[in-house]
Amino acid sequence: MDSHQILAKQKLGFSASLREAFKIFFHCPNFISLVIVFSFPFFASLLAHHILLHPTFVQLLKLLSQENPFDPSQRYIIRCQLGDTRHCLSQRSSDNYNLKETLSHRFLISTLLSSVLIFFLDLLSTISTVSISASIYAGNSQMGFKEMLVEVRKLLAARLRGTMATSLYVLLIASLTLLGLVALSTNMFLMPKSSFIFGTIFVILLAKYIEWSAIWNMGIVISILDKNHGYIAIGVAAYLSRGSRKLGFSLMLVFFALKVAFALPCLYALWNEGSCGALGNVVSVSFKCVGDIVMWVVLMVYFYDCKREFLEKKIDLENNGKAIKANQQ
Repeated sequence: MDSHQILAKQKLGFSASLREAFKIFFHCPNFISLVIVFSFPFFASLLAHHILLHPTFVQLLKLLSQENPFDPSQRYIIRCQLGDTRHCLSQRSSDNYNLKETLSHRFLISTLLSSVLIFFLDLLSTISTVSISASIYAGNSQMGFKEMLVEVRKLLAARLRGTMATSLYVLLIASLTLLGLVALSTNMFLMPKSSFIFGTIFVILLAKYIEWSAIWNMGIVISILDKNHGYIAIGVAAYLSRGSRKLGFSLMLVFFALKVAFALPCLYALWNEGSCGALGNVVSVSFKCVGDIVMWVVLMVYFYDCKREFLEKKIDLENNGKAIKANQQ
């Protein structure tokens, strides 16, 4: 989309950004077909990831929730109740064996799927979604399915490496922030007397994480639609969004809340019943995939809205500069 097309767009608020994004889905059925084609491999791999990783992760949490489960001097008092010591040792050995088996097999496989396969397939889905939705947003709503495939192929050849670099930067920064949130939440439970302090810091960091996620994800959008990539794309996103941080926060807050709301039922079933069920996993993964697709389209609209505001300010500064020079002459 060139500068004239961007400037022709109106300033968007929260509801208008969502409305513009949904127009793309309703006005171009071929776009939905393309999204389904590129998202299905991601959906299948993510479903396998959920089935393998989530039960394993819950089992580990349950083991870690016990009092010093890895302390060799810890006795299973609740289970033993001064009973047969050999039975206690046998039970402990069995638990340790199950933990080692969990860590060495299912957890390792799921981690590899998450770090390599899912990341790459998610990247392909994101590039196809952002690139074609941007073309439709620019006015090419009559694109055929084959034209879309050709456009995606060109973008993959030109921007895959750059977008992957930006995504890795975003993954690293987001992971570090999430580790901080996990550490704060753990301290809230381990140190109840200081829970208010840790809780306050947790809320502040969570709010900043949601705000920053709009910048990080816009950096990925910039890597797909422009030539910048890596930390430069994230820096450009931070610069462009200076006047629209509240809008970015509001948009990402909605998607964050929806992700948590749709994930909680499955996690609750895993914790209490040990399994989310086939239908539960399918529904949970389906909502995540659909939510991600809508999120990227909304972020594309948000990026062009930020860019329009930046171009308007740039033109105003240039006009003011010309007016000052004219007056001086």
